[in-house]
Amino acid sequence: MLVAMVAGVTTGNHGGRTIGSLFNCDRPGVFPPRCTSVANDLRHQVFFDGTLTDGLAASLLDSMAEDYDPTDLKVTRVDELTSATDVVAYSQDYGDVGAAAWVYCPTDAPQGVNSEGDRWCRMQEIHFNLNARYAVFFEDDGSRDHVACHEFGHTLGLRHWGNPPESVGPSAATCMNANTPNGPTGLHQIDVDHIHAYHYVAPPPSRRMKLVRAPADPTGSLGDAPVEALEVERYASLRELTQASDAIVRGTVVAVQPGRAFGDPGGVPLHYAAATIRVGQVLAGVLSPEDAVELTLEIPLFDGIDSIETIQASLVGGEGVFLLRNKGASARSAGLPPAEQLAEAAYYRLVIFGAVVGNESGQAGAGTDESGVLARLDGLPFEEAVATIREAAR
Repeated sequence: MLVAMVAGVTTGNHGGRTIGSLFNCDRPGVFPPRCTSVANDLRHQVFFDGTLTDGLAASLLDSMAEDYDPTDLKVTRVDELTSATDVVAYSQDYGDVGAAAWVYCPTDAPQGVNSEGDRWCRMQEIHFNLNARYAVFFEDDGSRDHVACHEFGHTLGLRHWGNPPESVGPSAATCMNANTPNGPTGLHQIDVDHIHAYHYVAPPPSRRMKLVRAPADPTGSLGDAPVEALEVERYASLRELTQASDAIVRGTVVAVQPGRAFGDPGGVPLHYAAATIRVGQVLAGVLSPEDAVELTLEIPLFDGIDSIETIQASLVGGEGVFLLRNKGASARSAGLPPAEQLAEAAYYRLVIFGAVVGNESGQAGAGTDESGVLARLDGLPFEEAVATIREAAR
């Protein structure tokens, strides 16, 4: 939150794509460093640093419970700081630096780019500046409620609006108004609608990809997974899902072996299993001559490397239809160097978690996919499900 006394004006955007990341976090000459990021999923865990005053802690708790938890988000305070924590809140006298409070994504925080093209960040920092110059923002409960709601909104990608000329948008009562000491203490319905409409990247409904039906596991933790494993897209129809696939193959898993690992070996690396799929039929898309015979599907082992035995027992010998995204294409769209694009082209991932329909003794087993669009195939004769997928991909 920049106050009006600094040079220039605070800008914002509340039209078009109203939630999103804003500014590079390491802009030269900008102090204090500040930027707006989005959350990496619908779970938003907040840690209160010991520097946070009792008044700000109470206001932040109230805003979490009254403004944000009633949305699709699940907002909780946590007592332990881990790499899975989304927000860390601090307060101290940072001096007369031109800002009463700000949000920042440290360069070493878990972060990446989601399918919306926005930077997501965990361990975002909220800093409340207790310098006397900005006392008007913290002098009573109402002021603290406003600034707490405002800065918390920035950790989700909400931007300034409703306070012309500093920002673009209609004038309305919302804590996301810019430069308004003693401003509104809650969200406008438009803010709530934006939160509901935004495709926050969610953790997979199941931490194991199976060819048989499996219940969702909502307790899974993504740990320090790389960006690719966090990019979960949503599709409204089977046609949208198939059109988003680089290739759709009918095949059999003939082997599952330990694959690549990402992250610090001394920390919590994410291991992958490498599943070899013997391709029986290409239903849609184009494969290289080699991949049209056998291809490698990478499966994230969210339960750790030891869980590969469960994956092997579940997959090897199973036939199914796999909706695939080539990792080389993903690397190209991310702007990685050509050498890395070529290396990644040897691997595939599922378009979304659960994007596989298994052959369960002649019947289709659709399992649990993120978008839910495969559910209508569950229980159909497998050949009918194959034909339905092929038709949708045309």
